[in-house]
Amino acid sequence: MQKIETIGLVAPSGNIKNSDEINEKISVLEKSFKIKKFYNQNSSYGYLSDTDENRAKYFEEAFLDDEVDLIISIRGGYGALRIVDKINYDLIKNKIYLGSSDATILLMALYKKTNVKCFHSLMISNGFVENLAKNIEIIENNSFNLNLKPIKKGNCKGIIWGGNLSSLVSTFSNEDYLPNEDIILFLEDLNEPLYKIDKMLYEIYRFKKLREKIKGIIFGDFYFEESEIMPLLKEYSSIFNVATFLSKDISHKKNNVTIPFGKEIQI
Repeated sequence: MQKIETIGLVAPSGNIKNSDEINEKISVLEKSFKIKKFYNQNSSYGYLSDTDENRAKYFEEAFLDDEVDLIISIRGGYGALRIVDKINYDLIKNKIYLGSSDATILLMALYKKTNVKCFHSLMISNGFVENLAKNIEIIENNSFNLNLKPIKKGNCKGIIWGGNLSSLVSTFSNEDYLPNEDIILFLEDLNEPLYKIDKMLYEIYRFKKLREKIKGIIFGDFYFEESEIMPLLKEYSSIFNVATFLSKDISHKKNNVTIPFGKEIQI
């Protein structure tokens, strides 16, 4: 068990519009943990929290702080792709980082390039604090449980790897962030029409070096009625021809289960 005492907060993506609400949630965290902020609360850069250079700098500073045990993104949105190649990963120390949505890009990079323990989790803006005790338990014990509904039955083994579908696909301009291991790919997204989900899933299939690593797939919540999206998910279960599952535990909603990113599992 790794005990969490000090939490560092970062804002590597979208701007913080609801600062009063965020500060209320931080106040809840401060009852149990020491909190250190690595972002400019009074800054924004269009729809981003700060300039690319400042967001990368603050992100590095959080990992350089010897007191910090756990680093959490305030929110996702957009912007991680603009800084992922600007971060000096030689400065990144062995801590814990969690995020999701746009932060999927940072999870992929940290897992591949550092020894940081990563978790795909809700963030300060959308539910981490509301499920604080359960999230801290998963992080400290590196153990989780998902409710899975089989789509294409079978067994699979690999590291659990993936996250937000559109964020993941946005990295396909190079292969820098692909894992070395076989993977069980998990995916979720919101505000994307079916035809775009179809397009992005096929992009994954076309990316041969990634496709060859996929030994199983877990489809999370895409915010459609099951009757609307299941035909598409069943089709891709056949296209990929691997064991495939559906789980509503992977989502942008407060029921999301925190997942140890890169942990080897067997289904």
